[in-house]
Amino acid sequence: MLQVRNSKWKLDRKMRAMWLQLGLWMLLNEAAHARLLKFTNVKCLELPTNAGFCRYDYCRLKVVRRNQVELSLKVSLLQLPITNLTTRLQCFQRSDGYRPFVYNILFDFCKLMAARKYRLSFERFVFDTIREHSNFNHSCPWTENYMMVDKFALDFTKVNMPVPTGVYRLDFTFYAYGIARTLTQVFFEKLD
Repeated sequence: MLQVRNSKWKLDRKMRAMWLQLGLWMLLNEAAHARLLKFTNVKCLELPTNAGFCRYDYCRLKVVRRNQVELSLKVSLLQLPITNLTTRLQCFQRSDGYRPFVYNILFDFCKLMAARKYRLSFERFVFDTIREHSNFNHSCPWTENYMMVDKFALDFTKVNMPVPTGVYRLDFTFYAYGIARTLTQVFFEKLD
């Protein structure tokens, strides 16, 4: 009788351990896939005030696998060196059209790239995220004949943005010598 109870106890313990492992696996698996950031579109525009200053060679998204999309773009710079480069970074959320959402920042791109200890800010966060997939690794004067971002994919583990679920657009307007030259619009979606 005692032997039957012990074997039943061992079986119950094994079953509980198995169910606990299964439950933990399901919970962790769900947590790993619960949040998702992915690009949905990109538009690259040379503004009318560009006047032969630069040209987009390519601007595209590539689907690598389900829910992973990579952004690649290359801008040829035709008037070098560039010593004065400013950027306006705007964030929009889609809600009956795209409406301004939290960020509208104008900053000196040259200072941002030069300062390793630039103040903690949204623009620093965005460009540090992009940096390893781009040639944005030095300050002005900009002497390379192109600017590029190559195979950049949004990864929620690295880009943990405190924004609600929805569709967003980031506008990057680049100014050289105070004149707006290009506009890059990056559309992405956050899912929970």
